[in-house]
Amino acid sequence: MRRLLFLLLSALLSALFVVSVWQDAHHGWTSYQRRFIKTLAKDERRGVTGGIHQLIVKDLNRVDRCTTCHIAIDKPQIALGEEPFKAHPGKFLQWHPPEKFGCTVCHGGQGLATEVEAAHGDVKHWEDPLLRGALVQASCRQCHGDLQQIAEHVPMLTQGKQLFHAKGCYGCHAIKDFGQTVSQDLTEVGSKSYQLLEADFENMAPPHDRIHWFMSKLNNPRHLNPGVRPEQLPPGEEEVFPSAMPNFSLSEQEIQALTVYLLSLTASNLPVSYVIPGQPEPTPTYATPVERGKAVFEKYGCAACHGIGGVGGRKNWNGGLGNEVPPLLYVKAYYGSDVESLKQLIRNGRQPVPRADPKRPNPGLYMPAWKDRISETDLDALVAYLFSLSERLPQPPPSASQAQSWWSPEPKGQTQSRSEGSAEQPAS
Repeated sequence: MRRLLFLLLSALLSALFVVSVWQDAHHGWTSYQRRFIKTLAKDERRGVTGGIHQLIVKDLNRVDRCTTCHIAIDKPQIALGEEPFKAHPGKFLQWHPPEKFGCTVCHGGQGLATEVEAAHGDVKHWEDPLLRGALVQASCRQCHGDLQQIAEHVPMLTQGKQLFHAKGCYGCHAIKDFGQTVSQDLTEVGSKSYQLLEADFENMAPPHDRIHWFMSKLNNPRHLNPGVRPEQLPPGEEEVFPSAMPNFSLSEQEIQALTVYLLSLTASNLPVSYVIPGQPEPTPTYATPVERGKAVFEKYGCAACHGIGGVGGRKNWNGGLGNEVPPLLYVKAYYGSDVESLKQLIRNGRQPVPRADPKRPNPGLYMPAWKDRISETDLDALVAYLFSLSERLPQPPPSASQAQSWWSPEPKGQTQSRSEGSAEQPAS
């Protein structure tokens, strides 16, 4: 009986050994390698080796096995026109040698993995999925402090940075101590954990990752954060307003560009030898105080709440002025004789803003304090710009006599007689 048991266990052990050898020989990456090697002539196979390939980058504390499947990434002479057998486009590998940079520092993904989904980061609990297509431009900001130097290679990243400024995002969000604290600090939003990011995937279709969360948020902020009405809550719980972030009606390209920029805001701390610092921006000059004030308005993101050009219209749930952030076109009419009160409002802010219904929660948007951010010189210029906005309001139509003098040319031969008549009239 013992001998029979010994024989059965030995047979089982042998079978398990055969299965393990077979499984080891039939990984996904082995099939890719076999397919590629079959396309090569005998003399081309000399520089191609099988097995797992590793790039160990000590300076970055990374181990990447991407070249196990992407076997021709640095061999354009034998590369094919399909993935994963393509060569790396452009001259980027000349500027970024794989032995110094590896792969995942730029492309994302999971460097140690050898199965396709895991290597691309398309698995649960991995927060750095592969940056596909133009999204890879986000990685360039880790090293390149001056985007203008590499503008031709990062058009989406450049556009995203410009859009972030143009849409007034700094009025609510801060990046590296610049901007406001009305909403979440975005300094490291491209690498924050999902919990710190407060990413709510409940109202979002898969895939549930950082990239698609950014895109969904930018496309329709209130779709992800629709709020909770009192009747949907247990008794005594306070209602939650929908997202106060405006819907900017962005195009698909603008959404992708802003996503690239947000992904570039990471906590990476690369060695000094990798970093190319940016040059200080030249100090702008302005022809008039109004021109300077317009630049201040745009620089500090006032448009995020007050609208482009101060026209208003941003939704502010339970805000005292029609549930909206007030426009700035009437500032001159309201503060024209009391400029100091306007300056004090800008310096100290107004938090919270008056509520339309005292029984409901405070509005999500409020006027933050700017006294520690805007200099007095810039504040004077900003006031001049805000006063100038009244010129955009509809003007009263001219009277008949004014219209005649403004638009009707004087008939020839009558100008002199009218002036003479007006001169003679007092004498009569």
